Amino acid sequence: MIGCQPLQNTPAGCVSRRKRLAVGVLTFLICGYATNRTRAAGVGGAFVLSDPEAQTWTIGNDEIHVTFRLTAAKDLVLDQIRSPKTDRVFNSVTGPDSTVTVNGTTSPLGSSSAGWTLEGAAASETSVGVQLAFTFRASSVPLTIVRSYACYPGSPTIEMWTTFRATGAAAVTVSNLSVWQITMPASAVHYTLGLREDAAGAPVDDAFTVQSNMVDSGDPLTLTAQNRSTEEYLPMIAADSQSDEFFGGLLWSGSWQITATRVGGAIRAAAGLPRITLTVDAAHPLEAPHGFFGFTTGGRGDVAEALRAFIVQGLRQGRGFEPLVTYNTWFAYGTEIDEQTMMDEMTAAASMGVELFVVDAGWYLGAGSGTDFDWGLGTWEVDPGRFPSGLGTLRSYAHSLGLQFGLWVEPERVDLAIVGRPGRAREEWLAKNNGSYQAERTAQVCLASPAARQWVLDQLTRLLDDVQPDYLKWDNNLWVNCNRSGHGHSTTDGNFAHVTALYDVLARLRARYPQMLIENCSQGGNRLDFGMLRYSDTAWMDDRTYPAGHVRHNLQGSMTFFPPAYLLSFVIEDSGEPLLDAPDLPLYMGSRMPGILGLTYRAADLTERDRDGIAGQIAVYKKLRAILRDASGRLLTEQAAPDGGPAWDGLQLLASTSGDAVIFAFQNDAGVPRVTLLPERLESGALYTVTRADGTLVGSATGADLLADGIEIDSSPESSAHVLLLQKTRVAQ
Repeated sequence: MIGCQPLQNTPAGCVSRRKRLAVGVLTFLICGYATNRTRAAGVGGAFVLSDPEAQTWTIGNDEIHVTFRLTAAKDLVLDQIRSPKTDRVFNSVTGPDSTVTVNGTTSPLGSSSAGWTLEGAAASETSVGVQLAFTFRASSVPLTIVRSYACYPGSPTIEMWTTFRATGAAAVTVSNLSVWQITMPASAVHYTLGLREDAAGAPVDDAFTVQSNMVDSGDPLTLTAQNRSTEEYLPMIAADSQSDEFFGGLLWSGSWQITATRVGGAIRAAAGLPRITLTVDAAHPLEAPHGFFGFTTGGRGDVAEALRAFIVQGLRQGRGFEPLVTYNTWFAYGTEIDEQTMMDEMTAAASMGVELFVVDAGWYLGAGSGTDFDWGLGTWEVDPGRFPSGLGTLRSYAHSLGLQFGLWVEPERVDLAIVGRPGRAREEWLAKNNGSYQAERTAQVCLASPAARQWVLDQLTRLLDDVQPDYLKWDNNLWVNCNRSGHGHSTTDGNFAHVTALYDVLARLRARYPQMLIENCSQGGNRLDFGMLRYSDTAWMDDRTYPAGHVRHNLQGSMTFFPPAYLLSFVIEDSGEPLLDAPDLPLYMGSRMPGILGLTYRAADLTERDRDGIAGQIAVYKKLRAILRDASGRLLTEQAAPDGGPAWDGLQLLASTSGDAVIFAFQNDAGVPRVTLLPERLESGALYTVTRADGTLVGSATGADLLADGIEIDSSPESSAHVLLLQKTRVAQ
């Protein structure tokens, strides 16, 4: 055990829809096989294999193999999900991994007795992985279905989706979209709550809380969303399966459902969109939402690490994360912003080490005062009274200081007072549910309307071409499941149509401005999901960005699935945690450092000592960032809470490339003077040097010793926050 004793005058006083580039496609017919096993596609460690004699196809990599088999009855079934490292098979039932409901009739996809004929299988290579696609023809309706799977190197994860194409003149209805289903030997199911606001829109205290459920027989677990994806739950689960952990979820930002049902000693889990009905005709094919599942050796804490390569290589096409020290104007100024004030704040921010300066709501013509930013939404014009030189001048000034420049927008909402004016949104584009806008002064633009979507794109590109920001904060403060006619959707699929159109807009922005970072904000984390992760680079978790214990609670819950370097929170001026002559600045700022460090203050209110303190903590954060940008997170204690939490809470960031780690420990109870934290997943045979964030050496130990004995951390009179770096120096002898 390495013991940590406090040093005097030490603030940290402890010691211890995607673009894919297909480069090859190989199609296998169902008859006329050769007798050789064929490697059909391969990228990095990911591959597709075909065994014509056994009538099987396998997609996977070094960590997961998923095999499909055509039975003697001509049914295509998911045969095995297997770990090549342990040779364990994870699924306990062989059968279809999806169902389809066509014209009101539900059947297992791939079942010949239900009228599905497998016409072919195709393997392909993309720029980042491999794909395997099965094409089915229906006997009873003019419809073909393509069931696709993707795998990427480095992660035991399979992505899947289904595409429907009508082949005749008649339209076909598709409903109850099933994304995946699997039966496995499992015990507890783990999941994470969403943002959780009450009926009046006020936040509650259990946002992003990690939950567990044993899923008793007769009492299935049902997680669901009616509106935006993460208003109630994150759309993903994990499950204990013997000595391994299952994980699965949806890449989707609208309505969804995941269920887990006990079947004897096994659990049957399924994910999909059960509440919509869509029409498919020859001119309008349907690509259903994507999902994913996989298994990893270990437990709940290992899921985020297992998902990391899938997120970076698969969803983000190789785009990593760059957690910039971010200043945002909102909590300090609301809409009361102007050109000179922002320039003054930029100067101060740059002097303290801030890297990104974001101008939030209030820059546009007609914006209200204080925190009223509804007025003027949808003008898309810079207020010349507040910003006479235009926002491009602010961007240029930020760049001259070495800062990147960001800008807030809310493209999905408009001020009703300006609707119908020349160049503004038209009333027929606005979303309604049963004839109501669902708000008094503003309305949602239904992006499913092609005309509305084009108008939003035109306004965005005109603004972005003019200002050329480095960063775009995309906010969303109103949601309507639109059932209004004239938008290209029916009364049952407005939610689906709007989210699909949102992805289209974001994909176009990503293609046009590939270097621009995009922030995902939706009244906080109401759309904190892997669908948005594909297109965005940071995610604002919660409008309640204090107290520090609440922020740590959010980070610790969200990082069970998401990379910490994607999760943004802010240090703000609050009476309980003031920045002016702060009683414990390392606690306030350290509580945000496991994710993206955000700041919001009025620099004129700070003393020189305050500014020096903030600058010093920013320097600490930058020292940790080499680990953070490449890290997965894991909780080492109970989850933090503002009230009733553990005496100490701790978490670990572990870099996937270097193997270095950061351990954060926070003391919540002065009556418990020390804690021992056990790191996880260190390299047993490596030697680690343990230092404080200020560079003070604590000691050295092997990974095996640290894993077995842990690090004892003592309380400090200087701060309740403790940050330790564990850096591999050499392989132990």
